[in-house]
Amino acid sequence: MNYPIKKVVILGKSSAGLLSAVTLKHFFPQLQILLLYSHKYAPIGVGESTTAWFPQFLHEYLNISHQEFYQAIWPVWKLGIKFEWGVPEISHFNYTFDQPFRYDSQDLSKTPGFYCMYDMQQASRYSILMDKLHAPLLDNGQGNIKILTDGFGYHIDIDKLINYLSQKAISMGVQIQQMEVLDAELDQVGNIKLLHCEQDVKVAANLFIDCSGFKSQLLNGVCQTKFIPYNHRLFCDSAIVGSCQRQTNPIHPFTTATTMKSGWRWRIDLKDKISFGYVYSSSFCSQDTAIQEYLQLTPNTTDNLRKISFKSGRYQKFWVNNVIAIGNASGFVEPLESTGQHMILETLWRVVLALQDSELSPSGKLIDATNDYIGDLWDEICDFLTLHFKFNRQLNTPFWQHCHNETDLGNLQNLVDLYQDSGVCRAISHLIPKSSIFEIDGYLTLLCGQKLPVKSLQPLLENNKLEWMNYRQSIQKSVLTSLNPHQAFQILEKFWSSIP
Repeated sequence: MNYPIKKVVILGKSSAGLLSAVTLKHFFPQLQILLLYSHKYAPIGVGESTTAWFPQFLHEYLNISHQEFYQAIWPVWKLGIKFEWGVPEISHFNYTFDQPFRYDSQDLSKTPGFYCMYDMQQASRYSILMDKLHAPLLDNGQGNIKILTDGFGYHIDIDKLINYLSQKAISMGVQIQQMEVLDAELDQVGNIKLLHCEQDVKVAANLFIDCSGFKSQLLNGVCQTKFIPYNHRLFCDSAIVGSCQRQTNPIHPFTTATTMKSGWRWRIDLKDKISFGYVYSSSFCSQDTAIQEYLQLTPNTTDNLRKISFKSGRYQKFWVNNVIAIGNASGFVEPLESTGQHMILETLWRVVLALQDSELSPSGKLIDATNDYIGDLWDEICDFLTLHFKFNRQLNTPFWQHCHNETDLGNLQNLVDLYQDSGVCRAISHLIPKSSIFEIDGYLTLLCGQKLPVKSLQPLLENNKLEWMNYRQSIQKSVLTSLNPHQAFQILEKFWSSIP
């Protein structure tokens, strides 16, 4: 690779490609960036639900204003995931982004996690807001609002996001050109020297960013990088995806994950429409059966109904010589925890740090260390997802029986053993990866929410019941003036329209 890096070519006009362009141009404005795309390979159109890292990265790291982003896209606030999951006698549990297990209160004689083993309902502000179908915004009574800063994700219309990022990238000086890449020419050590494109066009650069989706045209097709599959641990490999236009029904400020016979179904509320998807295992369910089951629950969601096939896993390295793969070109796990956009930004951030630290001249060892970091994150996501499938007992179909019996917890087996022996305890934190995406709140939410049996658990004492009731009532009072998303949108629109 010729150092320092001066020219970057990005392959693919997906959210991964455009976020790569905007991010690199923001942190390295001196770079010449060319984005190439082919009309033959349109983005798959999912990834509409994010983690809390997505808005944080856009607004704090890229300095994109809330007003600019909201007026272009109008994302719906995502407080967490409503899991219709776990034991049959409980309808659902809320996985929230406001870290409910870390609250410290003088009103409780034990940590919140202790009480959540018995009853996790409305254990935090976000959980209460989710049950109310309210956004993380409070009305001060004077027409202004206060936004809760506990961290929330977004529901985003992916087409609007791509249009916005395209305009943003062009305004920053990124060149975007429709041109199909046919082949690549390598030098003696395996770096890409030239891309051979249609009409005999040749494109040279120092660094190539592969955002070609599942095709992984450069990382897999050219560099022949080894793929590490997760399908022996995560069994879903297909999805039926559809949507419907919003009528007058309220907006849900959370993603819903509903247990289905051969997998699960998502619901993602946008401002103007609702997206649904049935993620299933083709080993246990045919496409026709999946569509039939999907339409039984969501009969009016046939807009753009389509099937998506995928393989769960990651490439051994996302960065090989002068090729970096971002998004689905580097790895994919099924979307139960909405980690697609998260891993795009996490990978980009690690690339930015490596390029900053090396003054755009990264060494082989720095690239190896960055590969190891991102590989560990992918493996943690896989481990974390196994918790969802191993212990969900909502249905007892052949698929779920297989999940119960065959799901390998990997690195989490010791954590689960400790929890089932001793319940919520501080020692659990030592068994969670140091750079965890989900952190201790995510793991405890899954363990408590799915009601994993705890050997040492005794009946809750009456004074503890009273403490927990009073604690939750105090949380309820703190969000009495919350707004639903429609109300919040109206106030924001009125406020921003008044700004010259």
